[in-house]
Amino acid sequence: MKKLIVTLVVMLVPVLFYAQGAFDKFDDVDGIDVIVVDKSMIDLAGEMKVGKDEQNLVTKFTEGLDNLKVYSTDVKKYKKQLKAAVKDYLRDNNMKALVSVKDDGEEVKVYAKQTSGADTLDEVLVFVNGGDDDETLVVTFTGKVKL
Repeated sequence: MKKLIVTLVVMLVPVLFYAQGAFDKFDDVDGIDVIVVDKSMIDLAGEMKVGKDEQNLVTKFTEGLDNLKVYSTDVKKYKKQLKAAVKDYLRDNNMKALVSVKDDGEEVKVYAKQTSGADTLDEVLVFVNGGDDDETLVVTFTGKVKL
């Protein structure tokens, strides 16, 4: 399941997300791990020295991205709070479900919003509900990425 999550995140790196504001309240909560990757670090990833094909892929995935945030917890009360925050954000921002996968009690859902045209994703949110025994994860992307 973790390979599936990593694959989904890598596939969606060229996507963006305005969801950060809705989840900022979790930034300083003990019991919730937060990873923030800002534009300068994303740009560095685009400059990695790898083979030509890989370089083109990395550049394509990173150009247009402004921010990436990951929220993760295995604390039951915070899992509920993250799930509620995702539900509220989806309702308030009219995001469409792109992918939904259920496996061994875990659920992965990917949502997106397109406002800049049919070939551009404006927001993306990945929600992983690990069930009672595993962690809950929210991944957000911001930027403007052409498909």
